[in-house]
Amino acid sequence: MTEAEQGGRQLPSALLIVLYLAFALTGVLTALPGPLLPILSKKWLLNDAHAGWIVGAQFLGNLVGCLFTNRNPRLSRLLGLALVAIGTGTFVFLRWPGLLASFFCYGMGLGLAIPAINLAIAAAAAPNKRSAALNLLNSVWGLGAISAPTLVLVSQHLASIETLLAALGMSAALLLALSLSGPKTVSAANTNQAVSTKAAHSLLFFAVGFFLYVGTETCIASWISIFAQRTFPNAHLLGFSVVTYFWAALVIGRAISAYVLKWTSERSLYIASAAIALLAFCAILGGKIPSVLALGTILCGLALAPIFPILLSYAAGTFLTHPNSGWVFACAPLGGTLLPWATGQLSTAYSTLHIGLLVPPAAILCLLAMGFGLAGEVKTPKAVVAELGN
Repeated sequence: MTEAEQGGRQLPSALLIVLYLAFALTGVLTALPGPLLPILSKKWLLNDAHAGWIVGAQFLGNLVGCLFTNRNPRLSRLLGLALVAIGTGTFVFLRWPGLLASFFCYGMGLGLAIPAINLAIAAAAAPNKRSAALNLLNSVWGLGAISAPTLVLVSQHLASIETLLAALGMSAALLLALSLSGPKTVSAANTNQAVSTKAAHSLLFFAVGFFLYVGTETCIASWISIFAQRTFPNAHLLGFSVVTYFWAALVIGRAISAYVLKWTSERSLYIASAAIALLAFCAILGGKIPSVLALGTILCGLALAPIFPILLSYAAGTFLTHPNSGWVFACAPLGGTLLPWATGQLSTAYSTLHIGLLVPPAAILCLLAMGFGLAGEVKTPKAVVAELGN
C-alpha cells in the first residue's frame, strides 16, 4: 500500500450518512436569508438597513465560529449543530429585533460545523481520494442551498415560515443526537508546537485561496441575475433566474469532478478548471446574445466547482496538524462579503455593472496563478509534520 493510499480511517456508514445530511442542512441554512429576507421585511415592516442587519448578524456569527472551528473538529461539529438547532428553534419565539440573536447563533453554528465536517471527511479519506470525497460532500451542500427557496415557498403555502425553521431546528437536534451516539471521528492532532515559518506561509496561501474562491462564488451568485436583467431585459431564456443555472452547474460539476479525479491529478484539474472559468466569465461579460450569457454562466459554474474542494484537500494535512488555524477558514466568509461589496462599489463609481463584474475574473486569475504553486500531491498530516520538522 502506497503512502497515497494511507492516512484515512474509514467512517462507519451510519456516521457518514449523518455527516452528509448535516452538511446538506448547512447548505439550506446558508442560503436561507436570501428568500427569507423579503418575508421578514414584510412581516416586521423592516427597511433595507434592518434587513442588512440580519445578513450582518449571520455573517458575524459565521466569522466567529470559523475562528474556533479547528481547535477540536469533533466538538466544533457537535457544538455547531447545537447552535444551529438553538438559533432556528428560537426563531419561533422571538420578535424583531430579538431575531438577530437567532441569526447570529445559527451563523456561528454554521461557522463551526461546515469546516469541521469538511475536515472530518478529509481526515477519514485516503489522500489520493480526498479531493473526490470533498467534491461529493460539497455537491451535497449545494443541493441544500438550491433547495432553500423551494422550501420557503412550500412552507408559505402549506404552513408557515416559523414551521419551516422549527423543522430545520429539530432536524439539527436529531442529527446532533445521532452524532453523539456514533464513534469519534478523526480529530486534529495538537502538536503543541509553535507554527513554523513554513507552516505560516502555507496557511496564508490557503487563506488567500479561500478568500478569493468564496468571494468569487458569492459575487457571481449575488450579481449575475441583476447583470442578466440589465443586459437583456426582455430575454425569455433568462426568465428563469440565471443564478439557478450557476448553482445547478456548481452542484453537478462537483459530482462529476469526483469521478474525473480518477483519471487526472488534483493539480491538473484545478489549473484546467480555473482557466476554463476565466474564459467562461469573459464570455459572460462580452456576450451579445442571451444564450451566450446563459451558457457562459453554466460553464463557469461547472469549471469553478472542483476548485474549493481541491484547495481544501491540499490544505487538510496542514489544518489537521495545526488546530489554531481557524482564522484561515474565517477568510472564506470574509471574501464572500468583501468581493460582492467591491463589485457594487465599482459598479456605482463607474455607472456600469460591467466594470463591477471585473472583480470575479480578477479573482479567478489569481486563483489560476495559485494553482501553479500547489504541491504535486496531497500530503497526510504525518507527512506535513515531518516536512515542517526539516
